Amino acid sequence: MTQLPSPHRRFPTTRHVKRVRPKTYSVAVYLVVGVLLLQVVMLISVFWLRAMVVSVNVRPPNAQAKAGAPTLIGPVAPQPGETANNLSVPRLPSLTPSGLLQVPGVADKLAQIGTLNEEAQVFLRQNDYQSASDLLAKAEDIDPRNPTTLKNLAETYNLMNDSPRARDYWQRLVDLGPGVGTVYAAARDHVLLLDSGHDADPLKEPSELARQIYVGAVEKTPVETRNGDAQFHVRAVLMRNNPQMAFEQKKLQPYVIFYQQMPDGSLVPDLGQRKGSFDDTFLFWGEKNREPFGVDYVMPVPGTPGPNNTTEGEYYGFVIGIYYDKVLQDVRSEPSDLSARMALPREIE
Repeated sequence: MTQLPSPHRRFPTTRHVKRVRPKTYSVAVYLVVGVLLLQVVMLISVFWLRAMVVSVNVRPPNAQAKAGAPTLIGPVAPQPGETANNLSVPRLPSLTPSGLLQVPGVADKLAQIGTLNEEAQVFLRQNDYQSASDLLAKAEDIDPRNPTTLKNLAETYNLMNDSPRARDYWQRLVDLGPGVGTVYAAARDHVLLLDSGHDADPLKEPSELARQIYVGAVEKTPVETRNGDAQFHVRAVLMRNNPQMAFEQKKLQPYVIFYQQMPDGSLVPDLGQRKGSFDDTFLFWGEKNREPFGVDYVMPVPGTPGPNNTTEGEYYGFVIGIYYDKVLQDVRSEPSDLSARMALPREIE
């Protein structure tokens, strides 16, 4: 008799079963490791970027101590007949219509001028200033009084470091009068503030570094109320003479010093904190030869308490100074003579 196996075994046979993990398990592990590595890289890059950022100083720089050297920064009395109310408020440039009648012949000319100006802007973005100026010259031949063409020519020659010709075109805009729109105020400010030849340049002697860095343009917005405070924004564009120069970002020290006029007529630096920064973290990266930065300024309220137990005066003007490797490179100011009256030290600590 054959005995069948009992269905109820007391000791079942042990079998080794291989457990198979799904493919998504490995993918999840790789993703977790990747996220952790990315966080580590980002943490390191934050500290590196902070070390690369150049701040815009809003307090007068400290000059290198020299025996018998006079104090270069301090209050001064205003010039005879000069008051803070005489200051004009510059405006940012903007394109405006020429105001010509849209008859067929004029419309064709406007279309040609518009096309030439647009093509010139393409060359400007490629730093091909000569091609841009050639196209704008053709637009000028069509209409020598077109505000857009004159403005673009002034800015192009400014980028070419040809200040006399840039000033000529700004002056032609001023000669056209306020009828050209808001660009009139910008042109007037460029003539008075930035492009008035040697009179606007307080550095009469050659710079010790041949001005590797200089101020190419300055703009100031109209005063407006934001968050309950009257304020404006100053924007400056730094240029370097040679795009191939060995530029070290940490050696660049820009200053924007604002001045108040006190009741006794003296001018003192505004020691209130202002917000200033560059538009880009990596300054003059690669072949770039221009870098813009800006500073927000809150207008003082005369008679109110100021920082360090001071009393607020009236806003008077500002001085922009650019230092590279602790040597003064270039200066601009509003009003234009303020940079000479409140002279910056040639070398700083």
